[in-house]
Amino acid sequence: MGQHQSWITLDSIIQDYLLESDQSQNKYFKCFHLAYRAMENLGLDAFYLIQTQKLPVNANYTVQLPSDFVQWNKVGVLNDRGEVIPLYYNDKLTTFADLSSTRLEQTQDDTLWDWSPNLWYNYWNGYAYTNIYGVPSGQPFVGSFKIDQKNGVILLDQNFQYDYIILEYVSSPQAGLEYYVPIQFREAVIAWLWWKDKRSVSTNRGQVGISRDLKNDFYNERRNAIARWKPSRIYERYQVSQEQTRAAVKS
Repeated sequence: MGQHQSWITLDSIIQDYLLESDQSQNKYFKCFHLAYRAMENLGLDAFYLIQTQKLPVNANYTVQLPSDFVQWNKVGVLNDRGEVIPLYYNDKLTTFADLSSTRLEQTQDDTLWDWSPNLWYNYWNGYAYTNIYGVPSGQPFVGSFKIDQKNGVILLDQNFQYDYIILEYVSSPQAGLEYYVPIQFREAVIAWLWWKDKRSVSTNRGQVGISRDLKNDFYNERRNAIARWKPSRIYERYQVSQEQTRAAVKS
């Protein structure tokens, strides 16, 4: 079966489908590509893993993204309790010269100041003056970042003071040359193969109806798989309730 803990290989699912549909190994190549598309479709919504890595900051205030990176979940640094203090996403950071060793010198212009004579700046936030009504509050951000996925780097602002970042990100599950899928999604991938492999280009009413039924079967299996993959637990609901409870001054 090719099972590794609660994961099974994509190959074993394809073999199950070929056996179930009475097809030969000659269809394996086609079914592999169909199944890989199923893994992408299901993985991005459900079972792609959240990985955490501690990554060094380069001299030009960039960080190399891991090779299995799909999308980011959290970027930050650690506090003395082992918690991640997040950086905030700064869309204003430019991706110009982000692979250059002189990135900071090429992207800063000290002749331009964010200053207007019609505004009264009366609060120093550590980097610049700002209006008193904009005093930061809430989450303790310790810097800003931007993801340049095209070049595979994280950009940091020039005031970042740490030599590392903690990156939590969605990664594609794979080990060696094998692709793995949670065992809960076996039937969903098989249902996808039935739908995509048997879908006909014919406009015959019966064929269209069969394709629609197979599509519905896939989404039913997908819903069941997600429910099994992430079941609702009472203690998790209780914890959310406790975290959302706040003490406040009553009048």
